[in-house]
Amino acid sequence: LAQASLAEDFRSVATKCAGRASAIRMMRFALLALALASAPASSLKVDPASAPHALVGASSNHEATLCNTGKHMPKKVDSLAEYKDEASGCLTWCGSLGDKCFEGCLSDCIGYLKAPPCAGFVLDQNGCNDACTKLNDGFTCLKSVKADATATCHLKLGQTTVPAKGCPYR
Repeated sequence: LAQASLAEDFRSVATKCAGRASAIRMMRFALLALALASAPASSLKVDPASAPHALVGASSNHEATLCNTGKHMPKKVDSLAEYKDEASGCLTWCGSLGDKCFEGCLSDCIGYLKAPPCAGFVLDQNGCNDACTKLNDGFTCLKSVKADATATCHLKLGQTTVPAKGCPYR
């Protein structure tokens, strides 16, 4: 009931605004306020990696803090299909952080992911060994790629075709 009343109050103020653009801005503000009022406190936590610079503050350790909170840890993988997704996820996430954080982020991410376990697919006749070899080439690319050249590794990972059953680890 209180939320409905809040929305009505904002709606009446918005309609009293002189211009249409002002009314639209006020309605956007009203929707944001309504969403914040109904959101649980735990969902209102701000991740410094996604916050505008002015909201985070400009301290001398800002970049270190940003890089530490911008880490991406892949989930535990149980197949080559999952491995491909997580390796691509590492590259995409870390690439979005920019030059200053890219190397540390990617190093942490692939350090957790490790190279694909190709030894388990040596005798495989279903295409899993070939897929694993190509994913290993992608992993090698991830170990040396620079922030401005991620397309090379994305291409290597993207061109890897994992058989339909996903090549589960044994």
